[in-house]
Amino acid sequence: MQNRIELTIGTYTHGSDPARGIVRAWVAPDGSRAQALGVTAFPDPSWIVRSADGKFVYAVSEAEEGQAAAFAVTDSAEGIVGGGAELQPLDSALPTGGSEPCHATLVADGAYLAIANYSDTHDAGSVAIHPIGADGSLGERAWLESHTGSGPHADRQTGPHAHMVTEDPAGRFLLAADLGTDSIYTYEVDASNGRLSQAARTQFRPGFGPRHFVFHPDGQLAYVVGELGCVVATCAYDAATGELRELMETPLLEDFITGEDLPSSIRVSPDGRFLYTAIRGRNTICVLALGADPAKPELIARVPTEGDWPRDIALSPDGSLLLCANQSSGSVIVFRIDPESGLPTPTGAELAVPAPACLVMS
Repeated sequence: MQNRIELTIGTYTHGSDPARGIVRAWVAPDGSRAQALGVTAFPDPSWIVRSADGKFVYAVSEAEEGQAAAFAVTDSAEGIVGGGAELQPLDSALPTGGSEPCHATLVADGAYLAIANYSDTHDAGSVAIHPIGADGSLGERAWLESHTGSGPHADRQTGPHAHMVTEDPAGRFLLAADLGTDSIYTYEVDASNGRLSQAARTQFRPGFGPRHFVFHPDGQLAYVVGELGCVVATCAYDAATGELRELMETPLLEDFITGEDLPSSIRVSPDGRFLYTAIRGRNTICVLALGADPAKPELIARVPTEGDWPRDIALSPDGSLLLCANQSSGSVIVFRIDPESGLPTPTGAELAVPAPACLVMS
């Protein structure tokens, strides 16, 4: 019986330091303890993905020449299936066709890895598609979809910047958030060759800066965090066309400072009652109640992250724990969520991890 939650952590290594990379760890189900198991060297693995069966890990290297690699998960003597310290590389890292890849997801029932390239040498974000072999390894890039356009923000929107990719709840469409063009693009994926064809494009107001988004468990709503506007947009989702339609915006800070208060990750509780998003700079986790009408989120609390620059937050599979990766302070903080109020409270457990950027719990 599994009595620990497995945790895989992506980090910024600032080069190829062999002592830094993808961190394996575990967390007690009640959040009372957390322990690191070991590190697999890989440069700047800022985003990682676990396969559905837990046997493989895929990581992007957020460098000027972006790369991606596949790893096999070893069994553990620590009491967790697949919980060993070392990951075994399955192949050499492959170019993603762009710069600073910062997000990835599995698509087409795990047949492909989709990657968000934040930019390239021409300041153009893109989405790369890599096939996955029967042995879990990555193949050479099958498709590269470049975005076009810009936005009004002088520093952040001079060109497209793909920031997140994910499948919709039905697995029919791939959606890509682009911070630079104030858009979410919807694509159909050809399962036979990995090619993308655009099905829809949702345009947000100028300067909104969509970073990450999450679907409500009912599949009919999506919540999009605007990094530049410090807001969450609630959108209706049309599963037949892949289109989003904005319904309302919920401000996260009344006195936010542009360029200093930057929202990052956004998560929804498994029961669909609460929404969580972290804000770097202000170092806070915003808690929004979804209540009887999840189309109208209500900001109910702001909780300190107990660290600096919260790059990512993640919920345990049952929604009882929230973990926060504080990039600048080098800490992963464990919070226990009150099932009634939805408020996270630090348990006292934490991990010292250099520059944590991504959290995956399973």
